[in-house]
Amino acid sequence: MTRIALVSPYTLPYSCGNSILAERLREGLVKQGYAVALFNARENTPHEAARFAPDILHTLNADRTYQWAREFRTAYKKIPWVITLTGTDYNTWRAINEPPAHSRESVEQANALVVFHRYAAETVQSCLTAAVTKIHIIAQGVTPCPARADRRAVRSRYGIDSAAVVFLMVAGIRPVKRMGTAIDAFHEVQRQVPEAALLLVGPVIDQSEAERVLSAGSRLQCFTYLGEIAPAEVRALMDAADVFLNTSVHEGMPGAVLEAMAAGLPIVASAVAGNHALVVDNANGFLFPVEDIEVLIKTSVLLAQDRKLRERLGEAGKQMVAAHYSAEREIDNYHQLYSRLISK
Repeated sequence: MTRIALVSPYTLPYSCGNSILAERLREGLVKQGYAVALFNARENTPHEAARFAPDILHTLNADRTYQWAREFRTAYKKIPWVITLTGTDYNTWRAINEPPAHSRESVEQANALVVFHRYAAETVQSCLTAAVTKIHIIAQGVTPCPARADRRAVRSRYGIDSAAVVFLMVAGIRPVKRMGTAIDAFHEVQRQVPEAALLLVGPVIDQSEAERVLSAGSRLQCFTYLGEIAPAEVRALMDAADVFLNTSVHEGMPGAVLEAMAAGLPIVASAVAGNHALVVDNANGFLFPVEDIEVLIKTSVLLAQDRKLRERLGEAGKQMVAAHYSAEREIDNYHQLYSRLISK
């Protein structure tokens, strides 16, 4: 049985993109017949992983697992190394076209690099020539929920009015998510559509940013922050929402957007590469330029006022996920990659 050491900068119960990805991969690979041990790069040591004696080292996020992987590979046997670049690791330096030394070192030493879409592949390859022959595109997948949640019951649980048109944001609070943009926009959205409601779910990652966002939100009548809740409850909340909103400055491939699409929600998202890979304008949602709050307001008002449009876009997104972004397809692609590396 092939043994995989899966290393993530975050693991559940801390809920974020990396931790949810790590858990989905762990579960899927075990079902595929692998022995998988999941390690938290901040809490577990490379020595613990060495005792597991893996056949493959697979790290998530090249920056935040760099030191852990370096110590493991220095002290223990060299085995095939896969890095999944999750977004923040390459988006932090893509604009200046000069990766830090540790990113370059990781790319040069890794046997395979995984990105979620072609935009990411083009970015990494343009900045790191050593990546050209190592890049593999494996899109994130979504694990389907066994059944839809009771919309009325979920709304009642969170004190959401039955008539509200709910725009849901799911993300850890930090500057890159640009949540203040949504709050600014919804002063006008609320004026035009009084029944509009803006909900934010996610942990506080940056305390200073959280203070700014929640202070601004306190002045917006339709805004509610629900804090960090369990992933299963987030999926239930998506079943009770009407529109999913993402205002990030950059993204890898936002798993929350995929989950919202699977729930049949239309998407309003900033027109950055990671969102562009998932959202087709006027097909399963709308994209808006990061700096253009007027377009955000316009599209939000349009969706808030048009239930049939929400249903059409939401159904298209649901079909897109079923066709291209299943968890089974994701795991099968990793299985093929591992098999190639081991055969070498």
